[in-house]
Amino acid sequence: MEFLTNIFYLLRVKPNQESICEQNLKNQSAKFYLPRFMTGKRKGSPIFSGYVFVKVKDRDSFQAIRSTKGITDYVRFNTTFATATDNTIKDIQRTIESLEAKFDKLNKYQTGQEVLVKSGPFKDFNAVFESYDKNESVFILLNFLRFKQSIKLNIDHLD
Repeated sequence: MEFLTNIFYLLRVKPNQESICEQNLKNQSAKFYLPRFMTGKRKGSPIFSGYVFVKVKDRDSFQAIRSTKGITDYVRFNTTFATATDNTIKDIQRTIESLEAKFDKLNKYQTGQEVLVKSGPFKDFNAVFESYDKNESVFILLNFLRFKQSIKLNIDHLD
């Protein structure tokens, strides 16, 4: 078996033991990646539930990682181990970061919350947030000439 330092091996984690696996791999100073979707500042659920990516240094660490509490075994297809390159891991990380930023942006306001329009034709108007719309748009209630008007704006127009 050839060990490559630029690849991660995919391992199967025992059901609902991602946190246990994560802590035990940290205790071994193993380099691993357990992709999670973070919501706000809270540590979210694993994206690939039941799996973790681990870099193997040598033959000894290969067996030690396999025996880590919380891990079932390496994922294989017949005799071929499932692996991912450093670039693949970086691509997964970038995708997750992008989705988290979009999620945070689309969950910034709550229905009924007072907002200030910071740009566009209604700049400096106070309004009440109504709801989100597709394509990063929002609906707000704006007091205009003593009437409440529902207006659709790009989310970037709100402060």
